[in-house]
Amino acid sequence: DLSAYGDKYKHSANASILDIVAALQWVKTNIANFGGDPNNVTIFGQSGGGAKVNTLMAMPAANGLFQKAVNESGAFRSNMPDKAFTQAIGAEVLKALNLQPNQVDSLQTIPFTELSAAGKKAIAVIQQQMKAEGKPVPAFGLSWGPSVDGSDLPYQLFSDEAFQLSKDVPLLIGTVKNEFMTSLFSGMSNATPDQVMAYIKKQYGDKADAYIAAVKKAYPNDTKPTDLMDVDALFRPGAVSEANQKSALNAAPVYVYLFTWQSPVMDGKYKAVHCMELPFVFNNIQRCENMTGGAKDAYSLADKMSDAWVAFARNGNPHCKSLPNWPAYNSANTSTMHFNNTCEVKPQMDKDLFDIVAASH
Repeated sequence: DLSAYGDKYKHSANASILDIVAALQWVKTNIANFGGDPNNVTIFGQSGGGAKVNTLMAMPAANGLFQKAVNESGAFRSNMPDKAFTQAIGAEVLKALNLQPNQVDSLQTIPFTELSAAGKKAIAVIQQQMKAEGKPVPAFGLSWGPSVDGSDLPYQLFSDEAFQLSKDVPLLIGTVKNEFMTSLFSGMSNATPDQVMAYIKKQYGDKADAYIAAVKKAYPNDTKPTDLMDVDALFRPGAVSEANQKSALNAAPVYVYLFTWQSPVMDGKYKAVHCMELPFVFNNIQRCENMTGGAKDAYSLADKMSDAWVAFARNGNPHCKSLPNWPAYNSANTSTMHFNNTCEVKPQMDKDLFDIVAASH
């Protein structure tokens, strides 16, 4: 954020999200010319795209520009940095480039590679300062992104004010079962039961047995040794928290899903990894057979999921003939559609797991 250095850079930290608002404004003004309905617009995104959906829902300038929202694996961030924090990063960028504050306009002529390197250096410096001061660092480390600036983004994403702003927007939200799973990213895809147990005991100490019991409670039909270490507890807790807060408003409905289908590719190495649901949502399994395997069950599930997403975009309810009844979520029923070869609605099964993981970190 370089907004401390003049009006020209006032909105630089939030420029990308302002671009999205501009695109939605264009849609509202022009989509009728293409046969679209400006009063029936759905936004959806996955991962960082899902985080952008949450950001737009907390943004006054975007209010009324969309009527429904879908967030896929994108509720891992509940708080944005504040203006003072991002301006500290901006100051470090100038320092890395040997620029004085009155030379900030020089940024426009610096080659991208040099500017990018300075940005990475600045973030590393601030991140190290946070660690030294005992401040928590985000799960994926610091990065460039939107910040609370008092004008374009006046509210934190999970604040009461943000939820009130988007209370009338139906929300479809969920995650995949394994996301950034431990075995894949640590070279342990074929780990033995003993190796898995050693890893869990190292991570959870005297809570290891409780952790294992919680995973088995959540997923009693799992059989592969690494299934015990691969259940996501980073992305889904945020999705559940958001669903609880938004549904408590008793305004627009919230629908929650969990994609548990396991890819058979490479002896099941990829399971339900981050992004695995995308070819099912877009119903383009034929383009992604290297990750889905392309068997009949994948095509069948893609038909069901894409039908649900289209139904939600049309009328704010994902119910369709190919799926069992999908009730709106609330903190009492915790109704969650599990997408697998057999799709079924279940209550939340992993609360104990989330509590143990949170207490261990």
